[in-house]
Amino acid sequence: MNRKSLLAAVSGLSALALAATCGPALAFGPHGHGHSGDDMHYGLLAHAAGITSAQIEAAFEAAGPTLHADGQTLRADKAAVDSCIIAGGTAGCSTQIAAYTAAKSALTQEQLSIWQGLFAKAPNANAAVSLKSNLDNLNTQKHNLIKQVFSSAKDSDSTSSQTSPE
Repeated sequence: MNRKSLLAAVSGLSALALAATCGPALAFGPHGHGHSGDDMHYGLLAHAAGITSAQIEAAFEAAGPTLHADGQTLRADKAAVDSCIIAGGTAGCSTQIAAYTAAKSALTQEQLSIWQGLFAKAPNANAAVSLKSNLDNLNTQKHNLIKQVFSSAKDSDSTSSQTSPE
């Protein structure tokens, strides 16, 4: 397979993976429905499993006060750790780092618990499992093609530099 074919294949797979994962996620808007962008892949899988947007929204709204408090704590702790690190204090920032990681963990745990509850009642969980498997396989193929392109480019660069007069 020549370099142009590999680049075309990588581009095609990347576009397909992007469309499959981001298209439905963009329907929620940036960080919509009260959950972070990190969880957007769950939105796609939830729809495949037969969970409606209304069900997702209701689950996150029900946990709204807890999520809001966790989010405020996370933002405050992030500001504190950023200030400490940037200031380069000699005392260290371990207390601020520990507080930030604990806040991040608490928020993530709350969000994942909500998703777990939604998927536990999913009417078609097998469809989500199948979609996730297919997306994982596509992602693996994409990474393998990217490795091939870069190793092919590296090989052609080293060959051309050896044969080119300077």
